[in-house]
Amino acid sequence: MNNHNLVTRNLFHKIHKKQISSKIGFKKFSISLNCKDLKLNKNYFKDAICGDFGCGSTGAGGFNLLNLGAKYVHLVDLDRHIIKPINNNLKKFSNKYEINISSIENTNFKKNYFDFILCHGVIHHAKNEENCFKEIKRVLKPGGKCLIMVEGEGGLISDFVMKYLRPQYKQNKNIKKFINKIMYNKISGYKKFYLNNIDNQTKKIVRFLERFIDEDLLLTIQDRVLAPKYKTYNEQKLTIYLEKMGFKNIYRIKKKVSYNNL
Repeated sequence: MNNHNLVTRNLFHKIHKKQISSKIGFKKFSISLNCKDLKLNKNYFKDAICGDFGCGSTGAGGFNLLNLGAKYVHLVDLDRHIIKPINNNLKKFSNKYEINISSIENTNFKKNYFDFILCHGVIHHAKNEENCFKEIKRVLKPGGKCLIMVEGEGGLISDFVMKYLRPQYKQNKNIKKFINKIMYNKISGYKKFYLNNIDNQTKKIVRFLERFIDEDLLLTIQDRVLAPKYKTYNEQKLTIYLEKMGFKNIYRIKKKVSYNNL
């Protein structure tokens, strides 16, 4: 692994381990796909050879694909430390999956191998995104499908995080100190000061909001702030880019998302 990949993988291994222990993150991603949202026949995955590219340390995407009836799933990521937690999470699917340690920028799968590839929240972290897209195209069968999830650009929260918070976190040691306390849930000192200096009505609002701050939210903040690279994509430009690369029948998956936190 190059240094970029090493730093990225180590960061997300820590995040994924906490998601496994809290069970929140694994559950969220292990049921995130269904044939209706994907606009596929309900039996689409019955005989499908699938790839979970950038599967992370939980293997939740592969779990989801196997639950949908996939014939076999190859889970691909950068480091061997994913093997133990994935084997534990996918133990009910023994002999129906394989863990492949490699970069999705350059896998060892033969051309036209996969019926379906899932690449969820990975390419926007990759050092060379073009190689990732090209590799997915290379190993997909003609007529095969892939679901690629990347971070969209624009929007109030996204712009605040990407254009202000991430740069300030790197450049301003006071902001870094403050954000670290939030991300790692060490804000008791700030909280005490704050509650001592606001009126009772505002305290009620704070107490209410506290109910919606959980481990999953804190891990999401770590994801957004700490990742070495977090590229955002414009849908129209990305569609044109993928079409030039040879992808066809591109459409966006839209689904209602349910959150238990802020």
